[in-house]
Amino acid sequence: MKNGVSKMRPRRWIVPLVAVVVLITVSAWAESVGSLLESARYAQRMGDHAKAIEQLTRAIQIGTTNPDVYFRRAFSYERIGNLAEAIKDYTRALQLDPTLVTAVNNRGSVLFRQGNIDHAITDFNRAIELNPSYALAYYNRGNAYYAKENLSQAVSDFTEAIKLNPEDADSYNNRGWAYLQLNKPQDAIADFTRALELSPSYALAYFNRGNARLKLGDADGAIKDFTSAIGLNADYGLAYFQRGNAYLTKGDPDKAIEDYNHAARVIPTHAELYTNRGWAFFKKGNIAQALRDLSKSVSIQPKLTRAYVNRGWIEKSVHECPRAVKDFSRALELDAKAAPVYAYRAECYLEMGQESQAAQDLQEAIRLDPANPDALLLLGMLKEKSGDYDAAIKYFTALASATPDDAGAHFNLGETLGKQGRFTEAVAELNRALELNPRYREALVSRAAAFEFLGDRERARSDLAAALTLPEGQKDSYGLRQPATAVNLKRIVTAK
Repeated sequence: MKNGVSKMRPRRWIVPLVAVVVLITVSAWAESVGSLLESARYAQRMGDHAKAIEQLTRAIQIGTTNPDVYFRRAFSYERIGNLAEAIKDYTRALQLDPTLVTAVNNRGSVLFRQGNIDHAITDFNRAIELNPSYALAYYNRGNAYYAKENLSQAVSDFTEAIKLNPEDADSYNNRGWAYLQLNKPQDAIADFTRALELSPSYALAYFNRGNARLKLGDADGAIKDFTSAIGLNADYGLAYFQRGNAYLTKGDPDKAIEDYNHAARVIPTHAELYTNRGWAFFKKGNIAQALRDLSKSVSIQPKLTRAYVNRGWIEKSVHECPRAVKDFSRALELDAKAAPVYAYRAECYLEMGQESQAAQDLQEAIRLDPANPDALLLLGMLKEKSGDYDAAIKYFTALASATPDDAGAHFNLGETLGKQGRFTEAVAELNRALELNPRYREALVSRAAAFEFLGDRERARSDLAAALTLPEGQKDSYGLRQPATAVNLKRIVTAK
């Protein structure tokens, strides 16, 4: 009995004592986790995410299995940019509660920020499965599809987000931007306008609507929107840049340069800014500054094709063709399918007397773009010069079809038809050229020749007399065709 008593007493005393200790520990644990969680929530509301992480980490060290603790620490990790830890905590929260839809959505958002778009879409899909009315998940998935350039799916998701939350300005703005990339500027403007109705101080929506209006050719409307964006954000460099582009479209290089200068102070490493400012200086005739800006552009972004093209164009305009050829060649290294650049380089080759190289470039331009007007014109002129009138007429016919309102296209076709002896057809084309440009001296001369061969000397004299009242045409840079001179015209009129 002594051994029994000895054992039982301790048990009687020990058991109640253990029970008391356990109760006290559980109570202290619950109180500690709760207070730490509340402290973390307050820190998050104050934007002090480092403090929140500290409090939540202590709660986890105590041994909590509350998924909200992991979720909130993930949220704070995300806010301070520690995306790897954020994903770990969102994943742990979902292990504890697989139905925590906000954790699924947020993990997808972090994956998106890491560039892991496909896995992000998987999470957004799961979030939508868990809650088909979760507007934010549709919005996020729309952004992910946009990043994958699946614009139609992006529009579909933004539309669903709008149905679920019609007061969300961001969804309208993002759908509008997707519409703009789909070349639907009117739909885009409607969405940007709705976003601004919901959020009148939404600078990005003004900026985006300005881009849509600029795409439609409404430079004045675009300038108004870019100005509104700048009014809301005085350091909005891209808005200055785009307003400068709108002014340049309107033919106002001075205001364009002023805006580009503003933009350069805010976004000094924006290469296209210098490309466009260079073009504005070119329009003003300041060739030296134009070339400096374009050189700066390619120094910032050595693979910016358009900068090489523009610099080459300016060099070509001042007859610096060897330099222009070098720039056009670099542009074609970057984009071998740029049909217009082959034509530009061909112009330089012609000016340099290298007709075979020019012909190769022009053929490549036509292969890439059968309706390229520069290539059709120059190939036609080369064929005409060589006496291959059939080939010349083929190219000039294609040119007139591609540019039906271009007087020069009809003139070239009519001129070559006349050289082949097809005078009635030549007159028809030259009539069209003169309808489009009644002061087209060369067209009058060519039509006069056609009338002469058709035996209508009165009309021939009338056209030549009219041509004498007009200034002489410009000699082409390539020596493919000479303009009619006043001396020759007077000789012809006198002879008749």
